[in-house]
Amino acid sequence: MRKFSKSLSYAIKGLFEVFKTQRNFKIQTVFALIALTLSFILNLEESQILWISLSITMVLILETINTLVEKIMDLIHPQYNPIVGVIKDLGAAAVLIAATFSIVVAVVIFGGKIFNWPPKYGIIIGIAFIIFIIFGSVYTKGGDKCDR
Repeated sequence: MRKFSKSLSYAIKGLFEVFKTQRNFKIQTVFALIALTLSFILNLEESQILWISLSITMVLILETINTLVEKIMDLIHPQYNPIVGVIKDLGAAAVLIAATFSIVVAVVIFGGKIFNWPPKYGIIIGIAFIIFIIFGSVYTKGGDKCDR
C-alpha cells in the first residue's frame, strides 16, 4: 500500500505540474469543466456522458504526453534541431486530432440537445478537418521550421 501511495503522489505531482506550466492544458481543463457542467445541467444520457468523458480524457492525456515529449526532446537536444521540431509538431498534431474529435462530439451532443442540430453537423466538421489536412499538406512545403 505504501508503494501505491507513493506512486499516486508522483502522478498527482505530475498532473499539477502540467496544469501549472502548460497554458493549453489549463484551457482544455476549463473546456472540460464547462462540458461536464453542461452534461449535468442538460441531464444527458449515460452514453452521451461517456462520449463527452472519452473526448475530454483523450485531449488531456495527449496534451500531457505532448508535454512529456517536448520536455524529453528539450533535454536530449537543447539547441535547435529540425528533427526535434518535427517530433514536437507530431505531438501537437495528436492533440489537434483529439481536440477536433472532441468538437465533433460536442457539436453532435450539445448541438442536438441545445439547438436541435442534426448529427450531420458533426460530420461536416469532421469532413472539413480531413479536407484541411489534405489541402494543407499539398500546399505546405515542410512547414515553418521556427525555433521551438
